[in-house]
Amino acid sequence: IRAELQKRFAALNPGWAASAGAVAPDGDVFLEDEQVLNFRIPACDACGGVLKPEVTFFGDVVNRTTVNFVHNKLAESDAVLVAGSSLQVFSGYRFLLAASERKLPIAIVNIGPTRADHLTDIRVSARCGEVLPAIQL
Repeated sequence: IRAELQKRFAALNPGWAASAGAVAPDGDVFLEDEQVLNFRIPACDACGGVLKPEVTFFGDVVNRTTVNFVHNKLAESDAVLVAGSSLQVFSGYRFLLAASERKLPIAIVNIGPTRADHLTDIRVSARCGEVLPAIQL
């Protein structure tokens, strides 16, 4: 499926190439407006909507089923670990607000600050690949 999607994106955007001008502490890259202004996304063959992977893009709304699933899991949880996110997408931050309201301990592993640093019990500023293998769950 991935190869097919790559072909469809390439067909709609011939010659498109983007190079990151800078990398944010959380690994996001900064692209110039000109690099993405005319980028075209293929439509879904079934519904005609935007074809995209199962991710939430910045500014998008998280699928209601996913939101309900996360809240149900928070109700079953003893703590929350955020790994590798700045939590700039408000939906992710909202999950941490809900965890905080439930008085769940919150730990964050991320390079650089996050939107939810004030909610954490443990804050580790490091690369996830260096920290997570050392954690015994």
